[in-house]
Amino acid sequence: MPYKYSIKTNEHMAKAVGVLLPISTKHAVEICNMLRGKNLQEAKAFLEDVANMKKPVKFDRFSEGAGHKHGMGPGKYPVKASKEILNLLKLVESNAQQKALETSSLVIIHICAKKGPRTWKYGRQTRVSMKRTSVEVAVEEKEKKAKPKKQSSAKEKAKPIKQKEKKQETNKINESESKKQPVQEKKTQENKKPSESKETEKEKTKQADKK
Repeated sequence: MPYKYSIKTNEHMAKAVGVLLPISTKHAVEICNMLRGKNLQEAKAFLEDVANMKKPVKFDRFSEGAGHKHGMGPGKYPVKASKEILNLLKLVESNAQQKALETSSLVIIHICAKKGPRTWKYGRQTRVSMKRTSVEVAVEEKEKKAKPKKQSSAKEKAKPIKQKEKKQETNKINESESKKQPVQEKKTQENKKPSESKETEKEKTKQADKK
């Protein structure tokens, strides 16, 4: 009997399922909560770190017996569950490659864990049930959004215009001052000439009086 997925897919999506995996349902639920909405490559790298006990998984719901982890709160290292789900992510990646999707732009849009039938274990150890969990995952190809260019505001546009106007005004002032300087020099020279003529006239009148 084929497995019935809880999500419908289209041509830009790929899916995979792990049926009756020998992992804890509680651990699988917490891992799924961490991976949902992440990039597929980032999720794979995260699960590899968890399997090597480099990074813990945050336990929000089933936090009984979980020790405190720095910057996270209650967390654990579910090594077995992370390895099984990592294999499942590799499987969905190969399914996406078969549909000619870009693996670098795949995002986990759906991942969930369901409790499977718990049969009794074999052997002399009686009355111990097996752990069985079914995990389904779906990824979607999403285009990378281009960063919008910053639109220059009206204030920024007005600034260079004002600066140009100020420069033009200063240039006009300098030109007007340079024109005024020679005119003033001419006036001073003209003022000097009549004073010299007056002095000569006074000297002549003094000499005539003496005679």
